[in-house]
Amino acid sequence: MDSDRTTPRPASRSGADGDAAAWAARVLGGRSLLVAGPRGSGRSHLLRAIGAEVERRGGEAITVRPASALSTRPFGALDATLHPAVDAMRDSSEGDAVVDGVLIVDDIELLDAASAHAIARAVASRTLTAVLAFRTARPRDLAFADDADEARRRLRNLWVEGLAHRVDLPELNDEDAFGLLDAFPEAGVLDSATRAGLVWRADGSRALLRHLVLHAANDADAGRDPLDALRTIPPHSRLAVALERHVAEMPVADLESLAGIRRLPHLETATATRLFDADSIQSLVARGLLHADPSAERRLTANDLVAQEAQRRLGPSRIDALVAAAGRRMLAEADEWWSPSVAVTVAQRWHRLGSDLSGETAHSPAVRSRIALDAAREATRRGDAAHAAAYAARGVRAAEIPPLRSEAESGTQSDAAADGRTTDQGDDVGLRRRDPRSLPGGEGTTHRGATAPDHVLADSLVEELLAQSAREGACLDWTAAAETAGRAVAHSGATPAMRLRALVSAGTAEAFAGRWRQAQVSYRGVERTLDARQSPDGLVARDRLTALMFMLAGHQIAGADGTDVHARLEREMARTAREGEGAELTLAGAAAAIAFAGAGRAVESRRELTSAMSRTPSAVTDPDAVMIELGVADELALAGRLDEARAILARLEEQDAPLLQRSRLYVQTTLFAAEGSHDAARVAARATAEMTRGRPAAALRIRDLFRLTALGAASGDEVDELTRLAATTDLPLAAEVVRRAAARSTEENGRPVDELRLHALWSMRETPPATHPDAVVDLPRPPEPGVPPGDLTAREREIALMADEGLTNREIAARLFLSVRTVESHIYQARAKVGAASRVELGHLVASGVVRDRTRPAP
Repeated sequence: MDSDRTTPRPASRSGADGDAAAWAARVLGGRSLLVAGPRGSGRSHLLRAIGAEVERRGGEAITVRPASALSTRPFGALDATLHPAVDAMRDSSEGDAVVDGVLIVDDIELLDAASAHAIARAVASRTLTAVLAFRTARPRDLAFADDADEARRRLRNLWVEGLAHRVDLPELNDEDAFGLLDAFPEAGVLDSATRAGLVWRADGSRALLRHLVLHAANDADAGRDPLDALRTIPPHSRLAVALERHVAEMPVADLESLAGIRRLPHLETATATRLFDADSIQSLVARGLLHADPSAERRLTANDLVAQEAQRRLGPSRIDALVAAAGRRMLAEADEWWSPSVAVTVAQRWHRLGSDLSGETAHSPAVRSRIALDAAREATRRGDAAHAAAYAARGVRAAEIPPLRSEAESGTQSDAAADGRTTDQGDDVGLRRRDPRSLPGGEGTTHRGATAPDHVLADSLVEELLAQSAREGACLDWTAAAETAGRAVAHSGATPAMRLRALVSAGTAEAFAGRWRQAQVSYRGVERTLDARQSPDGLVARDRLTALMFMLAGHQIAGADGTDVHARLEREMARTAREGEGAELTLAGAAAAIAFAGAGRAVESRRELTSAMSRTPSAVTDPDAVMIELGVADELALAGRLDEARAILARLEEQDAPLLQRSRLYVQTTLFAAEGSHDAARVAARATAEMTRGRPAAALRIRDLFRLTALGAASGDEVDELTRLAATTDLPLAAEVVRRAAARSTEENGRPVDELRLHALWSMRETPPATHPDAVVDLPRPPEPGVPPGDLTAREREIALMADEGLTNREIAARLFLSVRTVESHIYQARAKVGAASRVELGHLVASGVVRDRTRPAP
């Protein structure tokens, strides 16, 4: 017996194109193929690819298209093919007639019995080679009706009898789905958060992912948030039809669980199993349609797209009844259990109906205030100050307790900020908005009274220290900022979320101050917290994303490789796509903008920030947002996209904080250098350096002094200061800056612009060259005028020697902190000077001493 009788062969997960050639070769060799997979697994795609490959190799692919309208008509599918080669298959008396070609049939479960019997007989008699595909059920899908008559069962069992190979197509996992995204040209306009959201919503279906990408790309081109737009899918659109088919076979219990939890976001797992079928909840979590966060409560969020379709199928009134019943049950059993998610829906109902119609007054003041507190905190988390204040005011009327009064006052302050009135947060640098679930007594805990005073006091003291540290950093006193943040870290009794903020603030301040080893100590503390098997109580997505955002910034300013931190961000992004909302997606996008800037991918960095700030811009405070935008503008200028960089600078208002003033001047220096306005660049570089003169901000001062040196504007004292700073700091960029400054010759001053970059370009997962948004190829510069042939600059000689060692241009660029284009330019000019036919010959000539260095006197 053939080994395929017992071992179905899996196809590649990401689309099966790579397997098509191999399978086509086998069927042309006379072996039939049986392709099995659930809806959306790519069966039709694989069959089309195999058919195309068969014809490319000189064979003939005969396609049979079964249809439900023909399933009761004998030989309906074969007759509709209208191909003479299959006519003989109708007559069993001709039995051994060989069909010249490969028969390809998708959805064999739709074949009429006569066609199915004829195909099975021909394959079994070896007179026909066929590629047959059938749909399998996913876990917990409703069982197929018993339509498998004898003939169709024979087709599906061909592999059991050794008459065909069986190929099982699995559902997409997340990694393969991200890889498949890169194959869609339309996906180039989508930011990382949107991509992660689409991958989750596709639920392992290639077909659904394809329709989602097309839908999202259209929305992005029209200026709409692609994820928000999925809440209103046009009926009868391709996406709507694909979604309807995707959900068609799910059991009612699963539909109720998904639709119910969509209306009760962040519902605790223990509460969910009270309100919905427990087996359904567990299986949906295992399958990934429900996401359980890493908290002790394991709060649930539903796949919004599938849950939305589930509600449509069941009807909104049925889900309204389920949610209302959940609220009534919680109020009746309040002494036994309580859920903030359910409480919010009760508060919404009371708010909508009013006291007389809602029955609110039938409940005790303690219960009513508790309902109001949960609703106010949830509104605060969403940034909805108006509803937070309304819920808090309603609760205060029932029972005035300190947490409710605090929420009411917070709403007033938020309204003042929205009106343009000043608040005490205006000078802070760092994320200040808190998620109520990260507060003691926040969502997921029991509200029996006032918040624990020891935690409140400790958090308040740490908050004050971090605000002070942020003000000191904004004034470029990073030594004081690091010392103040260190005191915040040492303070005991703070909540895990506040301690995480203190750690990341201390690490980033130490990086600015030039103490990288100490910064790493704090960052390792952050990583230990993030890596905990169970998320510390009260630590939510917003806290984790904020920590990663500042860690990325710290690595960039220190000149350290942030690749590992970016990998953490990508993992967190996948989690955020499941449990986060607008504010979390904004933070994720802002962090991704920093990561792409660190990799020198300016266009993607701009795309990430633009998409992020279109969601919930208030999630990132003004000072942080300005710093990120300036970083994006600097990368755009380095990439030659000067108009886009100028547009960002023009949009940003002048700032009072010295940190922001200095950063703006830094970007202006890059712009002038990119324009070729070297005198203006030197003036801007001088103004930038004046901002950090005498300031304890080693990381910034090193950059400013290097730019003066690179532009030929540094004094002898400033060169000495640069050398001294490199010797007294442990920043990764310190030693490199001195080496690079010493390697430059006077002829290189002011050219090329991206040699002003002083951080290593981080490595990232590459996208295909054809769709890479930064794939702009510059022509190499012509040979430098006025330079005698054979004389190389120190930088050209250095690069040539590395080429002789066998390093690629990309490896040389990474080692020297240059762009690949700059390395190519140096090699082009060096080859022209010495007459080398190739980079290999250039390397040999320089290494052998035939070519001299212009910085060394001739013997």
